[in-house]
Amino acid sequence: MPRIHLYADSDLPESGPFLLPAGASHHLLKVLRARHGQELTLFNGDGWMYQASLTGISGAQAQLAISGRYPRPTGSPLAIQVFLPLTRGERWDWSLQKAVELGVRRIQPVACRHGVVQLSEARGEKRLARWRDIVFAACEQSGSTTIPELAPPVALETAWAGVRGAAFVLDPDAGQRFTDLGHPGPEITLLSGPEGGLAAEEVAAAQAHGFRSLRMGPRILRAETAAIAAIAVTQALWGDL
Repeated sequence: MPRIHLYADSDLPESGPFLLPAGASHHLLKVLRARHGQELTLFNGDGWMYQASLTGISGAQAQLAISGRYPRPTGSPLAIQVFLPLTRGERWDWSLQKAVELGVRRIQPVACRHGVVQLSEARGEKRLARWRDIVFAACEQSGSTTIPELAPPVALETAWAGVRGAAFVLDPDAGQRFTDLGHPGPEITLLSGPEGGLAAEEVAAAQAHGFRSLRMGPRILRAETAAIAAIAVTQALWGDL
């Protein structure tokens, strides 16, 4: 049986018996169909990996034996915050998943003028809970022990106060590219546009708040492609790819 990497929303002991929380137990037992003796690693965002095995079931919860832990830092030296534009359905889910896999530090969903998703649609608790599940699942899939912060969605014009470090906005009319820049420092903020692109007023507002305009080559990228490509480029240039 291949080892399973599983998120546990709980404090974890360094060793000894451990009763897995109900949500994670359901995923382990009913979705992954783990059986007695299944080996797994647990993480809860504290930077440690906990080695465990399934020893039994108590009610609806999985009984584990934790044999030890070891540090496994997976956070990038480049702290990336992405202002991720709200897009429709699976496109947004995909963008969120890939941003987590690529090691961003913080995700700020933003509603833009030309976006097709209204802010009121994105603020429902069920939708936010599903987004959190996508974040945890992406950490499980990628073997990460670092859980990025997922901020509540806001209108773009109210997001400027949250800018961290050097800031860059993707603009097909810009003259510079990422490869034209020197190292920007330990923190950056990235902004890309929704399906209809950023309005000229939004680009101007970004520049007024310290964003530098950069282009992603001579081709126009889809909304879900542009943000992820920018994260990958910055990780390759200044991060840990």
